[in-house]
Amino acid sequence: MQETPKRPLLSLPLALFLAGIAFAEASRTMTMVQVPIFLRELGADIRQIGLFFTISLIFPFILRIIGGWLSDSIGRLRALWLGSLAGAFAYVPYAIAPSWQVALLGPALLSIAVALIYPSYRAYIADNTDEERLGRVFGIAETVRNIAWIVGPLYGGLLAQNLGYRWMFIAAIMSFGVATIIFISLTYTLDQRVTAPTVKPSLAALQSSLREIFILIISGGLITWLLITDGVYDIASRLSFDLMPVYLSDIAGLSKQAIGLMDGIHGIAWVAASPLAGILVDKTSERFAVLNGLILLILSRLVFALASSFWGFTFSWILLGLGGAVMNPALNSLVAKSVPSHLRGLTYAFLVTSVSLIALPFPWIGSLFWNAVNPKAPFLITVVLGSLAIVPAWRKLKVSKTSTAVRNVSSTQID
Repeated sequence: MQETPKRPLLSLPLALFLAGIAFAEASRTMTMVQVPIFLRELGADIRQIGLFFTISLIFPFILRIIGGWLSDSIGRLRALWLGSLAGAFAYVPYAIAPSWQVALLGPALLSIAVALIYPSYRAYIADNTDEERLGRVFGIAETVRNIAWIVGPLYGGLLAQNLGYRWMFIAAIMSFGVATIIFISLTYTLDQRVTAPTVKPSLAALQSSLREIFILIISGGLITWLLITDGVYDIASRLSFDLMPVYLSDIAGLSKQAIGLMDGIHGIAWVAASPLAGILVDKTSERFAVLNGLILLILSRLVFALASSFWGFTFSWILLGLGGAVMNPALNSLVAKSVPSHLRGLTYAFLVTSVSLIALPFPWIGSLFWNAVNPKAPFLITVVLGSLAIVPAWRKLKVSKTSTAVRNVSSTQID
C-alpha cells in the first residue's frame, strides 16, 4: 500500500488564506480595545457599558451554530468570504452612531461575520493539515492572524487620537473588504473537489449534525471536559475583560494612543510566542499547553489589578498575549484530533456558543462589582474563579486513541 505524501507545512493557498484571516482580524483588533472608550464618548456610563457588552453576547448564539454548520455544508472558503462581507457592513453603524444604543447594531452585524469566519478558519486548517503537525500549523496560523494584534491596535489608536473614531471604523470597513477579495479569489481558483461541501444545506442535515454534537457533549469524554474547562475560564474572564480599557482610561489616566500601544505590545508577545507554542503542543501534549496557558492568563489579571504604572499594565497585557498564544493552538488541536471533518465547523462554533451562553450576564455583573465594591474587584474575582479551570484541564484534557480512531473512520467514510 502506497503511503499518502505529506502536505507541505505551509502551502501557497494556506499562506493566502492566512493573509485573508489577518486582514479580517485587523478590523477587529484596531477597534476592540477602543469601543468601550468610544461608548463613553457617546455618553454611556459604566453600567451601560457592561449592559452593552452583555447584550452584544446575545447576538452570536444561534448565529454561531448556523455559521459553523454552514461552514461544514457550503464549504470553508464560501463561508469565509460571506462572513468578511458581513464584517465590512458591521462597522457602518459604529461610524454613524449618534448614541451608544444605536451602536448596538454594530455587534449585531459583526456576530454574523464572527459566526462564519472563526469556525471556518479553524476547520480549514484542520482539514488541510497532517495530524502530527496540527500544533505547529495552528501556531503559525496564530502568529499570522495575531500580527493584526500588533498593527491593528496601534493603527486604531493613532486614527482615534488624531482623526477621531469615525475614521477608525472606516479603516476597519476597508480591512474587511480586502479579506473578502482574498477569500473570493481562493474560492474560485482552488480545486473545487477540495472546497466543495460534503452535504447540501437542509433542516434535516442541521438536525442530524446537532444530534451528533449533542452526543459528543454529554458523553463525558474530551469534548465534555473541554467545554467545562473553557466555560469556567470564560465566565471568569468576562467579568473583567471589557472593563480593562475603561479602567486604563478612567482610573489609570492613560491616553487612547497609550492604550493602543499597550494592546500592540500584547500582540507582539502573542505573535512571538505562537510558533513555539505550536511546537510545544506537538512535542508534549495539548493538556500541558492548556494548563500553562491558563496559568499565564490568570496571572495577567492579577498583575493588572496590582499595577499602577504604564509598564505594570503592559506587563499584564504581555502575559495575556503569552497565555492566548500557548492555549489556543492546544484547544484547536484537541478538537481537530477528536472530531470528524464533517462536524469540525459546527463543533468549533458550538463550543464557543455554549461557553458564551453561560458567560452571558458576566460583563454586566462585573460592572456591578466595579460600582458596589471598587474598580479592582472584577479583576481579582477573575483570578479566583479562573483558577478553578486548572483542575479539569490537568485531569481530563487528553486525546485518547479511541477518539482519534473514531475521527479517522468518520473522515474516511465521508471522503
